[in-house]
Amino acid sequence: MTQTVFVADNNIATLVCPECNASKNTDVTKYKDLEKLVRLKIKCTCGSSYSVMLERRRHYRKKTNLPGTYVYSSAGGQQQKGPMTVTEISRGGVRLKVMVLPRFEVGATFYVEFHLDDKQQTLIKKEVTAKMLADRFIGAEFCSIDPSDPSDKALGFYLF
Repeated sequence: MTQTVFVADNNIATLVCPECNASKNTDVTKYKDLEKLVRLKIKCTCGSSYSVMLERRRHYRKKTNLPGTYVYSSAGGQQQKGPMTVTEISRGGVRLKVMVLPRFEVGATFYVEFHLDDKQQTLIKKEVTAKMLADRFIGAEFCSIDPSDPSDKALGFYLF
């Protein structure tokens, strides 16, 4: 089984042996700028070997299945609006699945609206920027994060 190991801001990953629970901090700077997934095979001093996957994202991502809508308005005034599903959410953004191929490109700014599946069914309305487009999947970053914004407060509680 492969462990997921988060990389701290200083490019240090804490590796923990699943056999003896020995831990060690390792500098993983050389993997920082690689675009692909990084898997490492680690040999512990106890003789055990194990695999780790380096998680270089800044924020924890939660898998979800939250229906909502998105609205994109082009510079020419044309509007694309449609249903979407939030498949992952983090403090920094969302991963969406849309029903129709988007008519915008990476860098486009648009709005998303969806309800969390918390007790309050909190409504989230956020402006986002498309960072990744792959078929009907969109990776989007929140344009602003403000601790006093009710949506951002709700997201903070939802993720922790």
